[in-house]
Amino acid sequence: MITPVIACDAGRIFGPGPAELLERTRSCGSLHAAAAEMGMAYSKATRIIRTAEEGLGYALLERKRGGAAGGGSALTFRAELLLARYNAWRCEASAAANTLYEQRFSRMACVVMASGDARRFGSNKLLAPFAGTTVLEHTISALPDELLDVVVVTRSAEVAELAERCGARAVLHDLPLQSDTVRAGLAAIGNASACMFVPGDQPLLSEESVRALALASVQNPAAIVRLAHDGMPGSPVIWPHDCFSALSALEGDVGGSELLRSRADLAERVIMVEAARACELADIDTPADLEHLERLL
Repeated sequence: MITPVIACDAGRIFGPGPAELLERTRSCGSLHAAAAEMGMAYSKATRIIRTAEEGLGYALLERKRGGAAGGGSALTFRAELLLARYNAWRCEASAAANTLYEQRFSRMACVVMASGDARRFGSNKLLAPFAGTTVLEHTISALPDELLDVVVVTRSAEVAELAERCGARAVLHDLPLQSDTVRAGLAAIGNASACMFVPGDQPLLSEESVRALALASVQNPAAIVRLAHDGMPGSPVIWPHDCFSALSALEGDVGGSELLRSRADLAERVIMVEAARACELADIDTPADLEHLERLL
């Protein structure tokens, strides 16, 4: 919970304390009685109100004289307006702070792109045996549970089942294009502050590189962060939230790389994180690629 305050050159002039003092004065009809309810010396209450009035440049209380109760204090119209504005601001600021807290301190979203048709491979390459498990399992093993909320987007029921056995959420769809997979992934992650897109057929990706990417994104929240080797960019790529609408608007059999080719303003936001080994960026298109990566492993 944040505590919004109003300040000027002289310092803090209005916040939760003065607001409560005004609200109690309204209900009690007296600043003296309001101070007593708060366990506050009357001299301190008058000092708080005087400091606020001097800083704001207008009166907050007006004296009510005489009568059976012996007089008291009432809020001026400008004090009522100030309270209404302050309370609305405090509620909105707290809601915004809670949203930002969830975005910054929750796990980062991660979409595993697993919808390819693997025509060159001849079968579903993500299910192909690889060093005792499968290609997809090796890729997912590099994505730490405590860091990433992983969603595997696929058109294969077998891949979806395998993803869920690995502890990832699975999203099944039946649309043919890469941009369809991007949209399905974005729809699944909700209001995340950033999203890492990972090809499902990148089995030599290391957990160390994934952690380095995530840290770079948190340190540079407006940046588009890419894994690279010797300055050559590849995947995974982390996109900040303000890029999601552009990603969702992609058309055709393309992904985020097309945006970076066509949008100079986005390309300028790219920062690269060096992988320890070039093979971390390698994906699998053919059985020969699979054999080569397994030998490297």
